[in-house]
Amino acid sequence: MKKTLRFNYRLNPTPTQEAKLIEFGATARGIWNLLLSENIRRYEYDKTFLFYKEMASLLKELKPYEEFNWIKEFDSAAAQQVARDLEIALKNAFSKGRLQRFPKHKISYKKQKLHNDSFRAVNNSNCIRIEDGAISIPKVGKVPIILHRELASKIKTVTIQYRHGKWECSITQEVECKAAKRVLHGIVGFDINSKQTVVGSNGFVAENPKFLKQSKAKLTQLQRQLARRNKGSNRWQETKQRINKLHGKISRQRLDFAHKISRQITNESDILCFENLNVRAMQKFNGSMVTDNVMGLITQLSKYKAEIEGKLYHEIGRFQKSTGICLECSQHHTLSLSDRNFTCTACQTYQSRDLSAAKSIVRTGELDLIAAGIVARVNPASQHKSAIKTKVFELLKFAAGY
Repeated sequence: MKKTLRFNYRLNPTPTQEAKLIEFGATARGIWNLLLSENIRRYEYDKTFLFYKEMASLLKELKPYEEFNWIKEFDSAAAQQVARDLEIALKNAFSKGRLQRFPKHKISYKKQKLHNDSFRAVNNSNCIRIEDGAISIPKVGKVPIILHRELASKIKTVTIQYRHGKWECSITQEVECKAAKRVLHGIVGFDINSKQTVVGSNGFVAENPKFLKQSKAKLTQLQRQLARRNKGSNRWQETKQRINKLHGKISRQRLDFAHKISRQITNESDILCFENLNVRAMQKFNGSMVTDNVMGLITQLSKYKAEIEGKLYHEIGRFQKSTGICLECSQHHTLSLSDRNFTCTACQTYQSRDLSAAKSIVRTGELDLIAAGIVARVNPASQHKSAIKTKVFELLKFAAGY
């Protein structure tokens, strides 16, 4: 089985190439606004929308006209990707299972260095390739790239974007997943909370580094400077760019931390059990704390890493109680957010709130997997006389597609 992954690299374009990238990003934004306006006009006329085939045909029909030469100078495959993105946005806006709103027009910036446009190029006939420390981009040329890791496979698409003062390219590639393990050694449950980032049922603890809090003093200083500047002046623009770069640094620190923790979690065991957290609702309660704790990101990264390694990832039900359950007698307790430790009223065991939650998650996850017929508990001969026994499971034949 193959899985499509995205790898990010830094670009160092020349001034001429940078001007071309800015122009192509603005062209992609213009095509989006043009097609969206046409869809709005069509809907007001006969309550229908244009989808990918109609939008691609419309772009082809507009190219011969002189006033649409800017479309002709743009990469045709990249223009088609804009049409695909708009089609997906329109479908998601009217899908009952999605919470997305109707797509909006994209705005432009007068200042060249404040734009956030992007465009996506498709690797047709090997037109996108990396040679001699540079990546070939259609109608742009060979742009120097910082290749900090080797490519996993052939390039599918490349998304070029200017973020936080740096040019980046996001390359999608297909990675071959390892065969699903028939014998799974060990099962670990992980509780994600506000104090520590992750607490495992095996004793694993990852403290929350709180990167936003570390940069809070510097961020507050820059925001006060911005408030004193005349809005729109050169010094106001410079201060805003410094704030943008600082936010970019915090974002990269969070992503790096999440990748390292998810890799460590994946290496811990062959079966990973998490809670199905409603991160969107938690952000309404305390958005900065939840975002700084990368709660949802760690589960997403752990899931795809487990799939690549041929391991098993499982989430217990969102409304399944895990907090306040005694790890010895399973007695339920009602705890407040300030109660980090508690004493069981039945067996008088003093225990950590997070560790007991992690052990409750692993118990519930194990029962769910066995009840669903995905795994079966086995007792290997090597552990018959061993004092320390590790739980071993066998992946059932009809659960290969799980």
